[in-house]
Order: sequence, then C-alpha cells, then structure tokens
Amino acid sequence: MKRKETTEIISVMKPAEIGLTQAEAEERLAAGLGNSTKRTGGKSYASIFVGNIFTFFNLLGLAIMILMAALGSYPNLLFGVIIIANTTIGIVQEIRAKRTIDKLSLLNAPQVKVIRDGREQTIDASSVVRDDIIKIEAGNQICADCVLLEGQLETDESLLTGESEPVRKAQNDTLLSGSFAISGSCLARVEKVGAMSYVQTLAAKAKKYQKPKSELMRSINAIIKVLAIIIFPLGIATFFTTVHQLGGYAEWRQALIQTSGSMIGMIPSGMVLLTSVALTVSVIRLASKKAMVKDLYCIEMLARVNVLCLDKTGTITDGTMTVETVLCEESGLLYELMPEFISATGEKNQTARALENYFGAGGKLNFSKVVPFSSARKYSAVSFNERGTLVVGAPEFVPAAKKCMESVDEYAKQGKRVLLVAFSEKCMCGDELPDDLVQLGLLVLKDTVRPDAIETIKWFKENDVLLKVISGDNPQTVSVIAKEAGVPDAENFVSLDGMTDEEVVAASRRYTVFGRVNPEQKALLIKQFKLDGKTVAMTGDGVNDILAMKEADCAVAMGAGSQASKSVAHLVLFDSKFSSMPSVVAEGRRVVNNIQNSSSLFLMKTTMTIFTTLLMICLGREYPFEPRNLYLIEFLVIGLPSFFLALKPNKELITGRFISNTLIRTIPSGLALSLSVGIMYLYESFGLGAPANINDAQLMTLSTIAMTLSGVAALCVLCYPFNWVNLCVALGSAALVALGLTVPFARNLIGLVDVKGHALIVVIAVAVSVVVCVVGRIALELINNRKKTGYEKRTAA
Repeated sequence: MKRKETTEIISVMKPAEIGLTQAEAEERLAAGLGNSTKRTGGKSYASIFVGNIFTFFNLLGLAIMILMAALGSYPNLLFGVIIIANTTIGIVQEIRAKRTIDKLSLLNAPQVKVIRDGREQTIDASSVVRDDIIKIEAGNQICADCVLLEGQLETDESLLTGESEPVRKAQNDTLLSGSFAISGSCLARVEKVGAMSYVQTLAAKAKKYQKPKSELMRSINAIIKVLAIIIFPLGIATFFTTVHQLGGYAEWRQALIQTSGSMIGMIPSGMVLLTSVALTVSVIRLASKKAMVKDLYCIEMLARVNVLCLDKTGTITDGTMTVETVLCEESGLLYELMPEFISATGEKNQTARALENYFGAGGKLNFSKVVPFSSARKYSAVSFNERGTLVVGAPEFVPAAKKCMESVDEYAKQGKRVLLVAFSEKCMCGDELPDDLVQLGLLVLKDTVRPDAIETIKWFKENDVLLKVISGDNPQTVSVIAKEAGVPDAENFVSLDGMTDEEVVAASRRYTVFGRVNPEQKALLIKQFKLDGKTVAMTGDGVNDILAMKEADCAVAMGAGSQASKSVAHLVLFDSKFSSMPSVVAEGRRVVNNIQNSSSLFLMKTTMTIFTTLLMICLGREYPFEPRNLYLIEFLVIGLPSFFLALKPNKELITGRFISNTLIRTIPSGLALSLSVGIMYLYESFGLGAPANINDAQLMTLSTIAMTLSGVAALCVLCYPFNWVNLCVALGSAALVALGLTVPFARNLIGLVDVKGHALIVVIAVAVSVVVCVVGRIALELINNRKKTGYEKRTAA
C-alpha cells in the first residue's frame, strides 16, 4: 500500500466528544503524523562497542602488544588477555544493562487518554496522532502541542522556559509539549506531533545536553589525564636510561621490552572497566527489585545520600484516605452541594476519591466557574449558577467567617487532616473568592501509615541518614504521623506558610517536619540542605514535587505517581513501596564502596611502577621488569581479588572524596612495593657489608619476588578489618602467588631464575614494605580525618 504524503492529510475539526475514528487515526499514523520521536536516552549498541574498545588504555596496550609481537617477545603478550577480557566483559555487561533498562522503560512509557469513535481510550503517547482529542488531567505531562477546547488548566512550563510560575490556560490557548498539568482538567486537540512539537524543535536547536558527571567518574577521568601526561615522558626517559645501562643502542630491542614493562605497569587497566561493570551490574540488580535507574550517576548519589526528604502522603502513609468525621451546622446544604462540587472539579487525587466515596458524585447543578486545587492555593472552589460558591481547602487558607480553629488544632494533634467547607451566595469574580464566605463545616480525614514504614525508617536511622518530612498539610498533623512512623525528632515541626526565603533557610537547620510547604519552598529546602554539604535524596509522586525533585541530588519517584514526577526522577520504584528504599540505598553504597576498595589495588601497581621508574632514572639503572614479570601481581594480587571485593556486601556510608579515599590506601602500598625493589638494588650494590654475587637475571627475579610478596602483604592491609570475604580473598591470593612462585611452568612463564641463598633479603624487604604500608596508611588516614572534621565544622557553622 502506498504511503500517503503528509500534505494529503487534511486537518479535521470534529466535536471534542467524538474525536477521530480509528481509521482516521491509522491513516495519520501511516502518513507519518504520529507522535513517535527518536529515542535519545541510553546508549546504542554501536556506542557501547566503541566506548569499551577505543579507550586510552586499550589503545596504548594494543600498541605495546603490536610492538612485542614485532620484536618476537611472545611471552610478554599475555597481558593482552587482560585487555581483551576487560573489554569483552564491559561490552557484555553494558548490553545486559541496556536490555534490562529498555524493558523497564516500556513499563514507564507515558499513557494518554484520547477520544476516538466517541469513547475514551488509553494509548501510548507515541500512538497519538495529529487532530486527536486528548484528555489532560493534573499530573499529566503534555505529550504534543495542543489547543485547549474545553475545561481549564494550570501548567508548569519550567522544563521549557526555566520559569516555575504556574501558567493559566483557557479555551483556545496553546498547550506546549513537555509542560505539565498541575491543576484542572481539559480536552485538547493535537496540532503538532513528534519532531514538529515545541519540545522537539527546542531540543534540536539547543546544544547537546551534558549529564552531570559523578564525583567518582570525575576522579577517574582526572587520574587518566594525569597518567596520560606522565606516562610518555617517563617511558622516553626509561628507554634512554635502559639503553645506556645495557651498553648502547645495539640493545634497543631489550630496552624497548623493559620500557614497555614500565608503561604497562603504569596502566590501571582494569580500573575503568571495574567501575563501569560494577555500576552496570548494579543497574541490573536494582531492576530485579522493580527499580529503574535512568543513569549510572544516580547509583553513586544513592550511595552518598545522608539526607532523605519524604512527603507524608504516599510515602509514610499508603496514600489512601477516608472521611472519618463531618462536623457541620448547615448539614443539609453541605450534603447537597458536596456531590455537585466533586463532580464539577473532576479531580482524581486521593483526597477527591475519599470525598467521593463518602458523599458520592452529583452532576445536577450547572456551574459557571471552577478554581482547581493547587499546592500553592491549597483550596478549590466552584461557583454554581444561581446558588453561590462552595470552597473546600486547608482551614488556614480559606477566608471564611466563624472558623473554628480550636477544633482544627485538636484533630491535627491526633494526626488527622482537616478540610474546611465554606459557602457564599455570591459567585466568584474571576479567580477571586467572595468576601462573605461562611464556614459550613469541617471534614476530618484519616491517613493510614504504611505497615512497612516503621521498619524502613528504622533502617535509615541505623544507617546514618537524616530524615526530613516535607508536606503541604498541617505541620501538627504531619508531626503526629511522622512520630507514629518512628521519624526521629518528629515533634520538632514548623509551618512555612508566609515565611520569607531567609526564614525558610533558617528553619531548614532547626526543624525536622515542615508543614504548609509550597512547591517553591520545597525546592528551597532541598537547595539549602545541599549548600550545607549534604547529599540529598527526595521522594515524590505528584506535580507539586517536581521543583524539589529537580533540585535534589537523587530524585526518586513512585511507580503509581504522576507522569510529571516520573519524568524528572533519576530512579523510579515501580512497586511504589517505600520499603524498597533501604535495599536501593544499600546497593548504591555497596557498589561505590567496593569500587573505591578495588581501585586502590589497581592504583597500587600504578604508583609502584611510577616510584620504581623514577628511582631507576635517578640511579641511572635500567628498569628491571618486562611485562611478563608483572603477571602474578596483575592477575593474582590485583585482578582476581578486585573482582571478588567488588561483589561483597558493604553498606557503610560514603564519606570523603574518591581520590583522597583511594590515595590513602594507594600511596603507602605503592611506595612499599617500590621500596622492596629498591632494597634489592641496595643489596645488589652493597650486599650485607660486601658486594652481593648476583647477576641481572637474579636481581630481576629477587625484585619480582619481593614486589609480588609485598603486594600480597599490601592486599592484606587493604582487606583489613577482615570479614569472611576479605579473609578468603587475602588467603586465596597468597596461596595462588605461592604456587606461581614455585611451579616450574609458572616460573618460566614470568621469567624467574634460581636465586637460592638470598631468601633472607627477600624477607627483610617484605617486612620493611609491610611496616611502610601500615604506618603510611595510618598517617594518611589521620590527616584525612582531620580535614573531614574541619570541613564538617565549617559547614555546621
């Protein structure tokens, strides 16, 4: 069938209650007038292959492999196995993670209500076509450029314009794709779809958005840049020093082999891979817990979270409300108008459902004006023709006469939510409420604390995470519920109603529970926690949470929440269970802690090689090692142990910076290994009071043995304090190294020769290196802890 050109499809203006027919919709879809766009999130398969293969270290390693093959030094090619294995594992794991995320993305795909063939249907946003009639409600993200036909809406266009002020939309106004409905509901006709919509043309004109890089990845990139700067000058200096020591340029082949050994030793070949694999495996593990991570950066932020900001409704409570009591004097008028009010507003939030379950829905009275509920107003109102205006909202925000605030306070102390119902015989003028509102009654609603909330909050308390509860409800009500759930210091509450920004900032440091908070104040609280040096996570499920979630280091949305909250979140919990949060945070801590520990092993070899290279250059001696001499330390002291250490449980709170935390372990260990090599050269030069009778091959063998055994000792220090995983890793590495140093095949492979009669000096070298490793680490930890204490005092002040 020939596809129709886009220009052949003429726009139709059908009544809103009928919409397109299914045939007309399919015709537009076939003509390319659907709302599908190219996916920009996530890596393609091609970029995964390119990103893993063409790295700086891989290309350098490949160049050295080609050089070794050209020189006929085939035993020195085995390090290439590490490069190939690293690259293969990285590609496989990233593809697994991509497939997992793609499957979860289908579950998270936005749904849209459309009117077709005269009835309401729910379809994927990508299936919307031009001229479709769509129904937009509070919490929906607008998927295409539309014109409002019926109803009214307030939208948040901050993702498009940067302005957070609500924008009122009435009949014939344009609704821009990418904005959110924050209150009201409407029917709208789709005008521009897919690449023609405003949000897509904006993206095409804008520069490519760069995701913020984590502190972890920034640190690793900084390490790579430093190594890239120093590795070539040191390599050149090593080559000329070695050529001179070996007797001139006739020995350039051997000089190149030993220079390659120096350069290979400086490459932390598995560190970048380990980081990537650990994070991608974590994505897969989180997916098994019904959690979708949108980018790897989120996992590190989860690990570093030390402040968790919670909303009351849907997080601490289960989101279901019931009307418990109705207190009223004019019961006849209240019970007559409430069903009509519910029908006129058309709201579908939990409060509206509770009211509808109690009062039922009407639809008999005509209305002239509806002011939908918003988090800023904290009330909604309806003007009925020839009857007057009914207002329902928070008692503090409804200007009614004869308000009984004593009753409100009494119920708030019991953890109940109270709504005031007020009436005036006048109709609204614009959005202004009548000035003669009189209280009709109070509606007392009850929230139910989640059964698992108490245990979940207990976990966060025990794991050094400070909890803050931020809600639009009465602060006393929120305080009681938070206390029931076990939030520490929950009785310390405040209302932010009417506060200036300066007062909100001051309150952020003094209180635990914040009530009567508007969306802008939520975002300001999050911003201030971050300025105080905290890493902040924010849970949310509604449109009123968007600004705060965008400000948070890690935004977590509930699967049952609004499209708006899920679109800005870093992490979506599809099961909507607050109890899933501990396992999610624990997973983040596990992966980042283990990356830090394992990276210390890779950088230990790097620092050892740099120190040894500098020492040899200063002494005017040739670099002692060929690439194969490092196989034992590369495979058995670093490679295998780092793999197992990266998988062990670890829920300690992340403190400090990656570079400082890693260098505390790396510098003493690398210096100790280099010192063990230096002791061998001192022994060769002076012996024990007389020149030692050893040749170059024996010197290399003694240096390799001393360095490898010192590496095992350093591994043991890094594994301390021991648990069963650390102990097994340390003992397993020691046993395998012992085999490697004694089995003839292994000795020949790594180029060792007989060195009988020199065991004592090896023992001395290893003992000295252990002392240096332990003392150096203790000293650096003391210095680092002192810096941390000073920083904490400054931020507290």
